[in-house]
Amino acid sequence: MIKSVFWIALGASVGILVVTKGSKALRKISPAGLADSAGGVPGRIGGAWSDLTDDIRSAAAEREFELYRALGVDVPEDDHR
Repeated sequence: MIKSVFWIALGASVGILVVTKGSKALRKISPAGLADSAGGVPGRIGGAWSDLTDDIRSAAAEREFELYRALGVDVPEDDHR
């Protein structure tokens, strides 16, 4: 009986440890985790990442506005970023 309780407790502990470590590892390699780690690096890497995302967002907004105009959808000028 005591051996069974020991093995159950050991298995539960190992299971919790594996899930905890695994979720931390997955969080690190997720896109958000990679962006956070790049932004936290001192120097030009974090700034370059920020510049890249800003450029992509502005280009996407411009293209969206062009598509709206091409389709004839009425978009107020203040929506264009």
